[in-house]
Amino acid sequence: MIKRFIDSDLFNKKFFRLLTAQEKVLWFWITTHCTYDGFWEFDEAAVSFYCNGFNGEIPDVIKEKLGMVYVDGGQWFLSKWVLFQYGPLRLSVRPHLRIIERLQRKGLDKQFPELFWTFHEE
Repeated sequence: MIKRFIDSDLFNKKFFRLLTAQEKVLWFWITTHCTYDGFWEFDEAAVSFYCNGFNGEIPDVIKEKLGMVYVDGGQWFLSKWVLFQYGPLRLSVRPHLRIIERLQRKGLDKQFPELFWTFHEE
């Protein structure tokens, strides 16, 4: 079972309070059903079933707060979620290696330099 961090202050944030009940469920569905490296595949039937009948586009506020970028084949990458879960990615941290490798394979490492630790940060 993959464990996920959650912001304990999430319910106090205005953007989250302004989401509808269905959108809040969608938030949790996305953040708990994405892969360990932040990829989530949109499945309209599953989203509707598990998110109280949610239909339509993913709200822009959710896309923005999770850093969602459409990749390909119905997949989304959640850049801000990855940064929240792992902090800046480092080659010297074994669990980060698989994430870095997948980002490189998909060509996303250049698009999201903020995900990577740089020498200047220490």
